[in-house]
Amino acid sequence: MKIAVADCLSLLHACGDAALATQALSLPGYPFVTAVPFAIGADHAPWLLMSDLAEHCRNARADGRVSMLLQRAAGAEVLAAERMTLLGDLQPQAPDEATLARLLRYCPDYAGYLALGDFHFFRLQPRRVRFIGGFGRMGWGEEVGWQAVAQLPAGLEGDLLAELQPATTLQLIAVDLYGLDCRQGDKRLRLDFAATAAIAELAAVARATLQARQQPDEN
Repeated sequence: MKIAVADCLSLLHACGDAALATQALSLPGYPFVTAVPFAIGADHAPWLLMSDLAEHCRNARADGRVSMLLQRAAGAEVLAAERMTLLGDLQPQAPDEATLARLLRYCPDYAGYLALGDFHFFRLQPRRVRFIGGFGRMGWGEEVGWQAVAQLPAGLEGDLLAELQPATTLQLIAVDLYGLDCRQGDKRLRLDFAATAAIAELAAVARATLQARQQPDEN
């Protein structure tokens, strides 16, 4: 069965790291898998910051066809956890100023790595996604669906974050039409909206979502 890409966004935004599989240069034909942190662009594409010295970076430069496994934090039963595999093209790309600011909100440590001089950004363009949301809920999502996901107009996110931050004790990272990304301590937190928000109502929906999140702490 096919899975709507929007169903995958909650899991994507909830994860701060992933297992990245590249095509091994040292042993052609075999995948090389490593753990990587990642950030998310406004178009919901994952961005990685990789050192030229890293094996997976050299692999990706030679062949950008990769896959990336994401899994929501699970208990003892790993197969019961929500998970997905993104297959796509990982290519070097320099972010514009707004995108760089967003990526650094997701991964503040990136600033120190960039200062070293041999770290570079790579953007993953998803081609297909295999999503497993639980028993009987699994399937494939296609690139065309990913590209059709609703996005905020450029420049609106910064104003919304400035407006919303005083209303919460969480550190806001990003906002989109499907939810909010926040940081609580050293943990990334995704707050999903009940439904896709209209741009005109986004601030109100986001504020209500934050209030609902904080309500249990006030009782």
